[in-house]
Amino acid sequence: MKKIIIGAYMLIVAAVACTPKASPSATDAVIPEAASVSSDQATVDAGHTIFTTKCTKCHGAKDKAVASKSYEELRPVLASMSKKAKLSKEEIQQVSAYVYANAKK
Repeated sequence: MKKIIIGAYMLIVAAVACTPKASPSATDAVIPEAASVSSDQATVDAGHTIFTTKCTKCHGAKDKAVASKSYEELRPVLASMSKKAKLSKEEIQQVSAYVYANAKK
């Protein structure tokens, strides 16, 4: 009886491990190019709010890191962190606007 239960458990584990992963979500949005980032102050302010609430939740404020790098240098970081923070497309646009406004020119 134990062999049947262990065998069934192993079969279930193998089946779950081999199932296809979830399809890409809305957070797989592309980080906008510098030329298409909004410069609207309301968007930048909304991005600042998201940055201070969601981005600093896991690790302290990175304002100095943002100011020390160009927007193009920060785009890969934004792409990676926006997935981890589960940002919507609109939130990605807003955070990108904030980062662009405060990045090294």
